[in-house]
Amino acid sequence: MEATVRIEKVVFGGEGLGRLSDGKVLFVPYSLPGELVKVRVVKDLGDYAEAEIVDILEPSPDRRSPLCPYYGVCGGCQFQHATYQAQLSLKQAILFETFVRAGWKEDIPLEGVVPSPKEFFYRNRLRLHVEADAFKMGFVKRKSHEVLKIEKCFLAEEVLNKVLFDLYQSPSWIRLSAYSKRVKIESSPLEGKATLIFWTALKPGKEDLKELASLSSLKACFYWMKGRHPEGPFPEEASFGGRRLFKGLDHLVYYVQPGVFVQTNWEINLAIMDTIRSWRLDYETVLDLHCGMGNFILALISPETTKALGVDTDLRAIEDGLYTAEKNGIDGRLDLRQMSSTEALYQAIKQGERFDLVLVDPPRGGCKEILRFLPEVNQRYLVYVSCDAPTLVRDLKILRDLGYLLKKVYLFDMFPQTYHFEVLCLLERKG
Repeated sequence: MEATVRIEKVVFGGEGLGRLSDGKVLFVPYSLPGELVKVRVVKDLGDYAEAEIVDILEPSPDRRSPLCPYYGVCGGCQFQHATYQAQLSLKQAILFETFVRAGWKEDIPLEGVVPSPKEFFYRNRLRLHVEADAFKMGFVKRKSHEVLKIEKCFLAEEVLNKVLFDLYQSPSWIRLSAYSKRVKIESSPLEGKATLIFWTALKPGKEDLKELASLSSLKACFYWMKGRHPEGPFPEEASFGGRRLFKGLDHLVYYVQPGVFVQTNWEINLAIMDTIRSWRLDYETVLDLHCGMGNFILALISPETTKALGVDTDLRAIEDGLYTAEKNGIDGRLDLRQMSSTEALYQAIKQGERFDLVLVDPPRGGCKEILRFLPEVNQRYLVYVSCDAPTLVRDLKILRDLGYLLKKVYLFDMFPQTYHFEVLCLLERKG
């Protein structure tokens, strides 16, 4: 079935929303608000339908040609057909609509929309599926389980694409890929190099590892078969145990093992830190309930800080946070522990500990399970960093009912060319 529809808006997920003549909602990928498009319905799901564009009859002035040749097939990007300014506007509209759809009645104190310094080539990591039969590395195709061979990602930093190119030419990697299921390439910005970690079913030979580690853009490589730690680094003399180096605020340098989570757009990550600092919050004690490798908590320690506790379930991330603190000469006020946020809150309540500032930066699922404990531990400020607007707003409604006021909201474009974005919120306890 074909139809002509006017696109009303773009919704969370990146698809345009239009309506058929009978009023049924239609979701159309790669469309923009205001466009008149001829579409083909590909799936009728009862209450709504999915369609694909046959022809753009009236294009939006914000439409542009995508840069990436894989766009539309690869499932990674949704917004390359829109100018960058239009992408920012779309994301702001999606954020506001998320609040409205969740039943948020109060004002939304949006303080700013912060663009990425780079539209393209900003990602500091690539995680690729490996298929040995066709010798390809890539991402899953849109709405498919099939792997699309990628020879260059237009979101990845250039050093990552250089490593990817070299892997396709490497005899050692051709042999090793036969037993590997995925590979991750991550940059070390302060060194201009990258690290490589691959998951394998068979222990690699020494000569293949030596040859692979000699690639010009690689600092070190690792492999993972089982256990908490990968094998490596190769070469063994790689500096700092093969860790990646990131410049933080002031003179801080982060040291991060391959495979440990780092925000994918480091410049936006620094902008979030800088924004939190700019608020000049009055605190002496701080608790970071999803501290990772110390990303935020290390940046939030000030001369006035008397205690800083960070917790995370990732042992390797905690190791990196402690390593970074030691290398930067950060004193004993910092305490990093491998434990869950729930366990940390239980302990704080049991011991009667209170923190002026609590920071949460949960995964996409949010942190609904811990919110009811926060008022017993959190004295004044709560900073919530989120990569998923729907779960964020869900949690903000719970926090509102627990006596928190939403004071500031910022949208940071951590992920240009996609519908994803990061949101930073400042909340204060009433009274």
